[in-house]
Amino acid sequence: MRPRAVVIGAGSAGSVLASRISAAYDVTVIEAGRSPMAGESVLDASRTWSIPAELAEGRAWRATPGRAVGGSSVVNGGYFAAPAPDDLLRWRAAGGEAWAPERVLAHIGDLAARLGVHASPQTHPISRAFADACVLQGVTGTLLPLDTTFRDGAPRSVADAFLASSPNRIEVRSNCRAMRIVVENGRAVGVDVADADGSREVLAADEIVLCAGGFGTARLLLASGLAPTPSLRRAGIDVVADLPGVGAAFSDHPTVWIEWLPTAALSEAPPHPEDVDGAFPLALYLSADGTSGDDLEVLVCTQPPDADATPYGLVVGLQRPRSRGTVSATSAHPLGAPKIAYGYLRDPEDRAAMRVGVRCAAGLLVSTAFAGVVERLVDLTDDTLGDDLLLDAWILEHLGSASHTCGTAPMGPETDPAAVVDGAGRVRGIRGLRIADASMLPVVPSRACGCRNGGRSDRRGADARLAVAQARASAMSRAFVMRRGLTGLVPSTTLPRECSFCRSA
Repeated sequence: MRPRAVVIGAGSAGSVLASRISAAYDVTVIEAGRSPMAGESVLDASRTWSIPAELAEGRAWRATPGRAVGGSSVVNGGYFAAPAPDDLLRWRAAGGEAWAPERVLAHIGDLAARLGVHASPQTHPISRAFADACVLQGVTGTLLPLDTTFRDGAPRSVADAFLASSPNRIEVRSNCRAMRIVVENGRAVGVDVADADGSREVLAADEIVLCAGGFGTARLLLASGLAPTPSLRRAGIDVVADLPGVGAAFSDHPTVWIEWLPTAALSEAPPHPEDVDGAFPLALYLSADGTSGDDLEVLVCTQPPDADATPYGLVVGLQRPRSRGTVSATSAHPLGAPKIAYGYLRDPEDRAAMRVGVRCAAGLLVSTAFAGVVERLVDLTDDTLGDDLLLDAWILEHLGSASHTCGTAPMGPETDPAAVVDGAGRVRGIRGLRIADASMLPVVPSRACGCRNGGRSDRRGADARLAVAQARASAMSRAFVMRRGLTGLVPSTTLPRECSFCRSA
């Protein structure tokens, strides 16, 4: 009889993981959501969670990660960008040689091929205006054309690419909730599952892998008594293992939408053929002082966030935030909503960087390059832009999140007291339990981590001149090529197999 693995979460991480281990394990995947229906909107609220949170002091929020087979891959903006070199090196430092850049890039290459990733068209009037504005304004940042997972107006589901196409049988149990991990004598032996009809059972397992996302994985660890002792005791949860790093210092990308009203020429134009390839074709990356770097992202959006909305927007994201957030238990009930505090903009350097990004984006929108596209900004005035205190207040009022939550259960070496898992995802002190999602990335990367892209409040990178010329020639990028010269993906068949659990991958 083959060993049994239970994977919690059929999203972007769980779908890939379940497929890769299914040659060696009998795999059961537990998913709280359902399978999306054909023709449903990407913005269908039934596909997402709605989790109360606080972005910053006085700024309430509802976190909306994916809740469906396919997870956030079926509700996202669909842009696809390889990690920056600094992030690849940081992952190797935390996870060891299993996270060597060439290995990571090889897996990203395989993922992109399976998802049908292709270059976003750079011909939309908004994309052209943005590229031209960067030149006219003398922007010194990096203009990066983005690849996309969109086909025919919808992002490709990771579940379709991996779960549905797996040559091995994988049991997917949708509309089920994982209540807690059952641990006996220091070993995870099963998952307490609540079915949609209210029945409960414990699924025995030889290996359990948490792929429930940044907040979902943290909730399960807290509910199972695998978290910081003080947090567990305050909530009345029995301590199974003291893991100080769970929910202690997560990070994400704060975002602000710079809304603008379109000219009649744009608003009355027929749908653009590029719309079927998603809404995010191009991004500008800047340092916190406005020069070349990747502290800030100004993301082009070629469609209104809502189908019935008039304002368009540019998305300003802080890609390397210093501020950190926390997740803690509020109740001993396994499904009790955790307390989530993002801690956005707590660090004064984060606030200063966001001001730089907003001012840059506003300057681009009011340049002559956008004259045929932008009628006016919606509510960002010259007075606000010219005063730091007024601009800080405006940013707080419009603050959102990209939903790229990382670090709620970070990986790290044995010498790191905050590390929850090692480079193979093994949870410290608990045999048979692993984590394999973005919660184990110690810090949010400067590129989207395969989660949602966008982050509008309450809704759902090359020299700029050279990039413009390349855009006009429709040759700005090819899939999987990173800026700064990091290229040369290797076939996944060349990867070493250090981890016995993933030896079948």
